Amino acid sequence: MRKVFALLAAASLFASGCFQFPPPPPTTPTSVTTWGPMGGMSINTGVCAGQVILNAGAAVVTDPCFTGNTNVVLCTDSTAPSAVRCAAMPGSLDILGTGSDVIAYARVK
Repeated sequence: MRKVFALLAAASLFASGCFQFPPPPPTTPTSVTTWGPMGGMSINTGVCAGQVILNAGAAVVTDPCFTGNTNVVLCTDSTAPSAVRCAAMPGSLDILGTGSDVIAYARVK
């Protein structure tokens, strides 16, 4: 009888909504968020990325996420298989390529 009573009590707690979980927090574009019944966590990945169109083979992206020449930056030419040069500087990314190609970039570290 005690087992039946305990099962009914547990079922009534679930049915009454005592075990409702809060909604996950909003995410930002540069964070990874996990959320579960026991809580959650958010990690800022520090990645900034985007695309830029070259003007006469050059472009400068101004963004505070570029902190210096030790940043690891990935760049690729989305328009044609052409070589691209990317150099991170404090507050900006200098890109050299071909013509008016579209360059995709991402700061990894």
